[in-house]
Amino acid sequence: MNGRVHVAGRGRIGGARSMGGARVRPTATWIGAAIAVAVGACAPTGGVPESPRPSAAPEGALPPIPARRGPLALDVVYPQEGAAIAARDSTFVYGSTGTGDARLWIDGTPVPVQPNGAFLAFLPVPPAGVYRFLAVAGEDSVRLERKVRVPPPQPLLSADSATILDRTIAPRGAWAALPGERIAVSFRGTPGGIATLVLPDGSRIPLVERSVIAVADEAQRAFARDTAALASERVRGVSEYMGEFPAMPLATPSPAIERPTLAEVPTPTRGGFAGAILELVVRNDTARAPLPLNLALLDPDRLPVAETFDPEPLGRTGDGITVGRPGPGYTYAYFWPDGTRLTLTGQRNGEYRVRLAPDLTAWVDARDVRLLPRGTPVPTGRVGTVRFAPGPKAVDVRIELADRFPFRVDEGDRSITVTIYGGTADTDWLQYRSVDPFIRVAEWEQPADGIYRLTLDLEDEPWGYQTAWAANGDLVLRIRRPPAIDPERPLRGLLVAVDPGHPPAGANGPTGLTEAQANLAIALRLRPLLEEAGARVLMTRTDMTPVPLQARTHAATAADADILVSVHNNAFPDGVNPFANNGTSVYYFHRHSVDLARSLQRALLEELGLRDLGIGRGNLALVRPTWMPAALTETMYMMIPRQEAALRDPAVQERIARAHVRGLEEFLRGRAFRRERSALP
Repeated sequence: MNGRVHVAGRGRIGGARSMGGARVRPTATWIGAAIAVAVGACAPTGGVPESPRPSAAPEGALPPIPARRGPLALDVVYPQEGAAIAARDSTFVYGSTGTGDARLWIDGTPVPVQPNGAFLAFLPVPPAGVYRFLAVAGEDSVRLERKVRVPPPQPLLSADSATILDRTIAPRGAWAALPGERIAVSFRGTPGGIATLVLPDGSRIPLVERSVIAVADEAQRAFARDTAALASERVRGVSEYMGEFPAMPLATPSPAIERPTLAEVPTPTRGGFAGAILELVVRNDTARAPLPLNLALLDPDRLPVAETFDPEPLGRTGDGITVGRPGPGYTYAYFWPDGTRLTLTGQRNGEYRVRLAPDLTAWVDARDVRLLPRGTPVPTGRVGTVRFAPGPKAVDVRIELADRFPFRVDEGDRSITVTIYGGTADTDWLQYRSVDPFIRVAEWEQPADGIYRLTLDLEDEPWGYQTAWAANGDLVLRIRRPPAIDPERPLRGLLVAVDPGHPPAGANGPTGLTEAQANLAIALRLRPLLEEAGARVLMTRTDMTPVPLQARTHAATAADADILVSVHNNAFPDGVNPFANNGTSVYYFHRHSVDLARSLQRALLEELGLRDLGIGRGNLALVRPTWMPAALTETMYMMIPRQEAALRDPAVQERIARAHVRGLEEFLRGRAFRRERSALP
């Protein structure tokens, strides 16, 4: 699995501590007694939920797990020694006993062992963070202890004393804001109190108490099929206090809190204080805590200006693109090539706020921009002539701009819209230059101050696009024409980029098969099948040498690939029940890739018959390239013993590869059919 959702990539761990030393060889009578003692000692005590029973997850058309009869060798693949477990309630544990003849207990709970020795369980997280394993095979037994870090328990607050939970105080860190901007402040603490924010000038801002609602974490919301897992409930024994205050210069006395880079924070005078204090009164007790915030004010008449700049090497670990987000730390929404000029209106720690329009902002990573000298004018001016330069594979749309404004590109079924932020329309001319039917008509509008929108209606669905800054400052949008597709042999003549996902990173299976190995085995079988179908193939890797994500996408774009397919197998984040939620899924990012994802998903489901998890729009690096349709397949789950075993089988690898070919052909035939149908009178 690629991207940020792949928290559960599991490495094989050595050095696990064995309880009581090395393997012992007791008598049969002693084994029975030892098992009884161990089960009793490890059994969950009252108040700990029972582990959910595995649901009848469909195994589809997978072969049975082959038997393995090796020596007893307990290998816990997950959790790793010292790992931080994100789930508070239950999570998965998996690994291998080395032989299918073994019996296994984890914390006193019997866990099924598969014929090849693999095991997978979904169990309560031990409160003390210690898993205890006992494996028995014949006269051999192995005991093992695995220590992990678990989420801290909810603090028990006395109802008669005031407590402010320091780690819950927000905001904190290095901030910059506009004068008068409303700044939200909050903390958690003892219920039933009176909370106040005391500002440096002595003014007091009352904070309102509300209940704390525990909601499912991101992993559950993204990957749990059972909606009951998304239920929220009130957290008892603690309240949240919230309010807001007008932005003003603040300086915390703590030297550990960083200072903002966009403006200076005040320096307290001798004996003075420039910070804010949180105060909570409960009955006759009062608690106080400093607001851990250094807050500077920006001059709205001289806002700082920055230029996007990817500091990483282009084509290796960098792509020359700075990402804009709707909120600090939020998902990707804008993609700006190096050199885009941005007007900055705020800072929250390592991110800057960008003004796009009077009522629209974005956020960028401070490391992906460089501040221009103070006094640099903010980007503003006209949007002039738009020219179209048709070519055999693409049409270049050149937009004359007074400055390198931020922008956004959106696709429709047969259209592309470019929204430019900060410019004012002065487009007297839309110059088509030649009679080219691909761009049917272009229209511009100025729906609001600071927003210019150019809409291009196309003869056919766009295959992809690129954006770049020309040397003279024009914004160049290159719209790719669909390739010629032969419905009888749809792959003939096309260049398909095949990406075997990982390494680095990736998931591991219970018996140690790595996702990188499984992905490569499938991809190496996919390559000759594509060539047999008439395609040319670009492999992003052919061995186990790690390849950075940006190097993979750059290679596909630089080679002018017609399609990019990234081959993966999946893993869950902590807390998601793998028995109830595993299956097949395919991901895309841009609209022109939706049908490719659907076709690949259908082909994989028809071949393997696993649970249909559907397709998803995922913020993954391998599906973000704009120049071609791109999809990322997640055929199976590495941690499921039968699925890991199937991924070792050359016959199953071949079936998965053939399903990818059928999915690609279905997508291409669909595009050819729609083009032919639209050309009919």
